Amino acid sequence: MCRVLGCVAAEPVSLRHELLEADNPMIRQSEDHDSGWGLAVYKRGEGEEPVCKRFPQAAFEDDGFQAATELRGRIFNVHVRRATMGGLVMQNTHPFCLGPYSFGHNGTVLHFPRLLDMDVQPPKGTTDSEHFFNYLMSHLDRGDIVGSLRSAVTAVIERSPFSGLNFLFGDGERLYAYKLGIFELHWLHRPGQLLVASEQITDEPWHCVAQDVLLTLDPNDVEEPHAERLLGDELVERAEIVKFTEGHDLRGEERGRFAAERAARLAAAE
Repeated sequence: MCRVLGCVAAEPVSLRHELLEADNPMIRQSEDHDSGWGLAVYKRGEGEEPVCKRFPQAAFEDDGFQAATELRGRIFNVHVRRATMGGLVMQNTHPFCLGPYSFGHNGTVLHFPRLLDMDVQPPKGTTDSEHFFNYLMSHLDRGDIVGSLRSAVTAVIERSPFSGLNFLFGDGERLYAYKLGIFELHWLHRPGQLLVASEQITDEPWHCVAQDVLLTLDPNDVEEPHAERLLGDELVERAEIVKFTEGHDLRGEERGRFAAERAARLAAAE
């Protein structure tokens, strides 16, 4: 499992407070989620490619995290990783970025190699999350982002048990946040900004995201996110949502070795 933080803003902002100084900042969360960190920052939110930074070190141990808090933008996609599939290398660190798109995932997809259809680009790393992202990218319809997300989530449900399909997906103009599985997701409105996060980061009035709800956060409309069911009850009932406890208590390099061996074992089995 991992932790995500997203933001859209009417004007360029810094997330220094949420990353370093808040009641429950991301740097504190990284003490438990210590398998690397990354962020994608869209300066204008006008369809451009983001500044994408990824590091396999724990955020609380990495001076680069402090420097990254100075970045300003209108769309943020931030991730701190707790490895469950794939070792502690840069290629396995979120968010995954391709052109204007960025993707950070919280959860574990057990039989992730089953997402490698003939048309899906082979991943550079060994995570279930990158397999999920590559499936989405290989079938993406730019004119129907929501439909593309629905198809990708449906593909996972049809092929594998999972603990969570919580994700943040940026397309250069908006940020999409989805909740399905055992992990929480929350959103917050403040003047000029919308935020979404795995954990409530401040003592402000955060809202819980319900199961199978997709939020669309638009930097040009920051009053509240657009919320909709992505799949509906029939598909959600078919989902095999499982809590995986193997390796739960491991930390640091030991967790990385466990996650690397687990991914290799499952890939070989498929």
